[in-house]
Amino acid sequence: MVDSGALEGEPVELLEGLLVEVMSPQGTEHATVIRRLTRHLAPAEPWLQVQLPLEVPPSSVPEPDLALVEGEPLPGRHPRTALLVVEVSFSSPQIDRGVKAELYAKAGVPTYWLVDVLGKAVEVRTDPGPGGYSRSKLYGLDTTVPSPAAGVADLEVTPLLAGLYG
Repeated sequence: MVDSGALEGEPVELLEGLLVEVMSPQGTEHATVIRRLTRHLAPAEPWLQVQLPLEVPPSSVPEPDLALVEGEPLPGRHPRTALLVVEVSFSSPQIDRGVKAELYAKAGVPTYWLVDVLGKAVEVRTDPGPGGYSRSKLYGLDTTVPSPAAGVADLEVTPLLAGLYG
């Protein structure tokens, strides 16, 4: 069904063989963070993907908010890993911290950023393994997240979240 395009535009993702409704309509705050992160990551040497699928065999095709992938993905295929995956979390932190984090670790994504807008922080997970990520560090306001890739500056958390939720 997913491969046929029958679900194109539907608010679902294929996670561990199940269709999961994970996206509510994007609000202006979510869009603001995506725009700011897109601008920040655009100079990266790896390819920047915005809200595009990442294939995690055998049965998952999550759509992270942003991803940096090494080289142009092959025509007719979704990338199977990335150097960085970013999820901007408003309404689905349980999924983003749970099944999605496990899938990205399984795909060998070395760095996973979870932007917790309501918590005013960026959670950075590293060291992926079969059981998930073994390291997690929280960067709050007035801190800087280290660059995940060549061509990308360190990320200042305060400007990223400025003007959102008080």
